[in-house]
Amino acid sequence: MAEVTDIGMTSSPDRPAPGAPLGAVLAIAGACLFMALMSAADTRFVTTHHDDPLPWSTILSATSPRWILFAITLPLVLRITLRRPPWPLALGTFALHACLFLGLNTAHAIVHGWAGVSLLPFGTLFGFDAHVARVWFNSAPLIVPLYCATLLAAWSIQQARERRARALRESQLESQLNTARLAALRAQLHPHFLYNTLNGISALVADRQHVRASNALEQLADLLHAAFRDDGRDLIPLAEEVTLAERYLALQQLRFGDRLRCDVTVAPDATAARVPPLILQPLVENAVVHGLSRRSGVMHLTLDAWCQGDRVTILIAHDGAELAADWTPVSRSGVGLSNTRARLASTFAAAAELIVRRRAGGGVESIVHIPAPAPVAQEPAPNEMQPA
Repeated sequence: MAEVTDIGMTSSPDRPAPGAPLGAVLAIAGACLFMALMSAADTRFVTTHHDDPLPWSTILSATSPRWILFAITLPLVLRITLRRPPWPLALGTFALHACLFLGLNTAHAIVHGWAGVSLLPFGTLFGFDAHVARVWFNSAPLIVPLYCATLLAAWSIQQARERRARALRESQLESQLNTARLAALRAQLHPHFLYNTLNGISALVADRQHVRASNALEQLADLLHAAFRDDGRDLIPLAEEVTLAERYLALQQLRFGDRLRCDVTVAPDATAARVPPLILQPLVENAVVHGLSRRSGVMHLTLDAWCQGDRVTILIAHDGAELAADWTPVSRSGVGLSNTRARLASTFAAAAELIVRRRAGGGVESIVHIPAPAPVAQEPAPNEMQPA
């Protein structure tokens, strides 16, 4: 059985945490620049209302530095928060963000105080130290929501990353489990197939039909070469799968002789459909073994495949022994049918279907529905009549 690798729920300690997304950084910077324009417009309105309008250049020079500071520092806070989230709350993390907040508030007070004292005419009402102290206390109610909004943005980004990582882990795990399940089903199928085929050859030897037994062994060698070839393919063309079924039927005809007559017909548009290897062999085997078990005369077996709409239908039918009266797909399915259903479900999910039922007129029919092959784009034929 294929080994399923355990995918850890946390990132490797040697791998650095991803930084802040460019979109989030640009959004923060854009919001800060927008607030700078709003602050400049407010200052312009106040000075105009007092009949002393300041030039826009002076207003922007005085009001923009603190918002430019926010546009630079808040993305840094976002990056630090993504690398060291404050949840669950720990003393060290709380101390880190407290220091970041105090540092940001102090830097804002200094920048805003310098701009106010140096560039605004009414900034000389206060000294630089007094102006910085005043701004430090007055700006705290503004910086608290900005800082909290940055923390909230970091939390949202982290949650989105965890959801994507969880979905990726689930997808990888499901793929690995499906691979392991298919490997286990094929491991069960091969011995079951080999056991039944060798029993048939043993019967030929017991009946002293040495030529038929020798031919059967050659057929079996060819069939096993194809069946056990591990070329990494989980799906093979339907044409190749039908060839494997024909080899198996040739083996059984060597055993049963004229009692078994087979007819195989596959429509050309269905040959390219992809199926799991040996998906038809259990159905053909059941048809031969159970169809001839309680029948002394000739049994006709047909294997047909055709494409209709968006699916391919494969029909394996015989006019031999019928199903038991109490037979149901759930209670009386053997290893072959159970594995076939499981492999179809693992490979195609709800797009595939297996139906085993009594055949009208006697016998049994097995019907497999699988997705049709994708149409192959054809290049337009070149124009035979080229202009001179």
